[in-house]
Amino acid sequence: MLEDDSPDFNELFRDNPAEISFYLTEKFHENDPGRARTALNVVFVAQNVQMLARDAGLRRDALYRTFGGRIDPQLSRVLKLLTALNVAPRVVPALGRSEVIAARLTEAFGREDPAKAILGLSEVVKSQNVSALALKLGIMRTTVYKTFGGTVDPQLNRVLNLFGALQVRLAVEPATLPKIRPSRPKLGRPPKVQAPRIDE
Repeated sequence: MLEDDSPDFNELFRDNPAEISFYLTEKFHENDPGRARTALNVVFVAQNVQMLARDAGLRRDALYRTFGGRIDPQLSRVLKLLTALNVAPRVVPALGRSEVIAARLTEAFGREDPAKAILGLSEVVKSQNVSALALKLGIMRTTVYKTFGGTVDPQLNRVLNLFGALQVRLAVEPATLPKIRPSRPKLGRPPKVQAPRIDE
């Protein structure tokens, strides 16, 4: 695999769901938020950002702020980016266990609706012993409920920490249906159309 600062990333990742999937799955393997943010940035900057923003349903400046590598993106924006990249998130067991949790999270994340993914994540958290989960995460029980209660869009850092505690990890695969982009609108003034002449 190439190093993260390689100039060949633009050519490798531009509109290439298979390579994007392989790279992101590799970088998400350890549930390390720093590596995940860097990987999302590398893949993001390799794209045509104007087209990516349109496909993600976000503004260009919001994409640059979110995936510029300096802030912790919210889960909904990560899911929108993955959809725009024509890849799909999948949750897999980290240690050969937690197959049921992984399957439930994959189902929730596969709905292409970030709100449903957040609710699915909330259902999984509430089905656990929340006190024991809070202890593993090193946060208060009330913070677990507040962060994963289904009304807050959690940040990637918290989601990956939760995945570590649940012994699952995020993987990415090419989407089953290829993305069909509408034709790009032409810039500039539309051509003048003269009204037809009516001859008497």
